[in-house]
Amino acid sequence: MNWNVDHLPAFVAVAEVGGISAAARRLGEPKSTISRAIARLEEDIGLQLFVRGPRSMRLTHDGSQFYQHAVRILEQVEAASAELAGLSETPRGTLTVALPMAFAREIVGPYLARFQAEYPDIRLDLRIGSGQPDLIRDAIDMAVIVGSATDSDLIQQRLINTPLIWIAAPEVAAALPESPGPDKLASLIGAVETRYGETPVTVVDKNGAVRDIALQGEQVMQVNDPILLREFVCAGGGLSFAPDLYCRAAIRDGSLVQLYPHLQLRQESSLSLLFPGRRLLPKKAQVFMAFLGDICAGMR
Repeated sequence: MNWNVDHLPAFVAVAEVGGISAAARRLGEPKSTISRAIARLEEDIGLQLFVRGPRSMRLTHDGSQFYQHAVRILEQVEAASAELAGLSETPRGTLTVALPMAFAREIVGPYLARFQAEYPDIRLDLRIGSGQPDLIRDAIDMAVIVGSATDSDLIQQRLINTPLIWIAAPEVAAALPESPGPDKLASLIGAVETRYGETPVTVVDKNGAVRDIALQGEQVMQVNDPILLREFVCAGGGLSFAPDLYCRAAIRDGSLVQLYPHLQLRQESSLSLLFPGRRLLPKKAQVFMAFLGDICAGMR
């Protein structure tokens, strides 16, 4: 069965207004064009779609069933056309983006005014939080998450990987041993990010030896924000490890000291961009993705 989707607007119009003349007026087409489209559609499908009266037309049972499908098809075609048109037009409209708090404050925040100035027709709706949001349930266009996602319905794009480094305030660092063993190292840690608080972290020394460090969970404060962790350490809260990305400025200004470069942490912190994979991305989303990519490229 082969039939032309171009005949559907005429069919739907006749079904809804009940006649050829009224359908022709609605669509701005000659009556002969509407009549030919209906006749050709019935011929191609092999079914009678209308009962024809002297002054009106009504759907047959088969026609009523086909009408439901035809309406959905036309809605999908219209939506696809609108989305395709949006790819080439000036970026505009509301863009909802979920961002981790630390990334939003420290990395994205300083550049938002520049983005808004460049794209004044885009209205950003930024959702700041932790964890992986539900993009479909919460009507979010894209999200940046810490680590990786396992949802196969989402496209995942890595933005940046950053190593974890050992840090302490200068006065704390001065009192720490130069090269503590794994057990001693664990006892010196004052706080960690929550995601590292329940499982051992792996340390590789300068000789390539690998050791797991079991954190003393009941004695170590856990924080789900690397910025708060950094501030706790800056205030003398003991030894910790945190993403290098959020510690560079504090190390440069002397409020933090990087320690134990010979004891590298195998774990690293990564940030990934998630967005739905079964639809075309509008221009507003494309330019914001490029914006995030440029920022992260400058942080490497």
